[in-house]
Amino acid sequence: MRILLAVEWMLATAAALALTHLAVEIGFAALLGYALLVLLPFIGGAVAGLPVGVSQWLILRGHVEGSERWILYTLIGFAGAWTTTMILAAVLFVPSFGLTGPRAFLSLAIPAPIIGWAQTRAIRHWAPATRLWLIASTAGWVGFVAVETFGSHALPLVSRLTGTLVSRIAGYAVTSSVGTTVLAGAVAGAVTGVALAMTLPARSPRSK
Repeated sequence: MRILLAVEWMLATAAALALTHLAVEIGFAALLGYALLVLLPFIGGAVAGLPVGVSQWLILRGHVEGSERWILYTLIGFAGAWTTTMILAAVLFVPSFGLTGPRAFLSLAIPAPIIGWAQTRAIRHWAPATRLWLIASTAGWVGFVAVETFGSHALPLVSRLTGTLVSRIAGYAVTSSVGTTVLAGAVAGAVTGVALAMTLPARSPRSK
């Protein structure tokens, strides 16, 4: 049962992130263009946090009562982490060095604990092991950032397929990197899914 929960959590997390990435690529290529790049620094946390929160809640709701708060705290965590990332990049790196791969990784990885910290506000209502969750969440999302930053050619077949889809919608050739996000999301989902399975009480009440 707990293994199944971890697998479902991993798949839900990876799917939410991959579909969000695909939607952003379609929005950039076919709808908003460079205006989307202007908007993302302000709305990036919500763009990723809401789909992840909802998809994970769909798994979580069958195991604990009052799980709806998970969506809110996940959204808060992503928004806080993304805002901190933008500040770190703008203050420490962009003016003097530019945002190279390692500096982009640091900008994204340093705020990663904010996501887990926010989610512990929900977890503490059904389980006391919030420290385990904070550690696992940080490890999972740092792993996500590492794959996204340094694994740009991961799962090339997936990226080719999504690139074809985006190109048809946009009407011109577009490259995609959704495959990287699929792998990165699976990493984050696997690490946090195992922690969730360990965190939930042995007999958790099911929500109606």
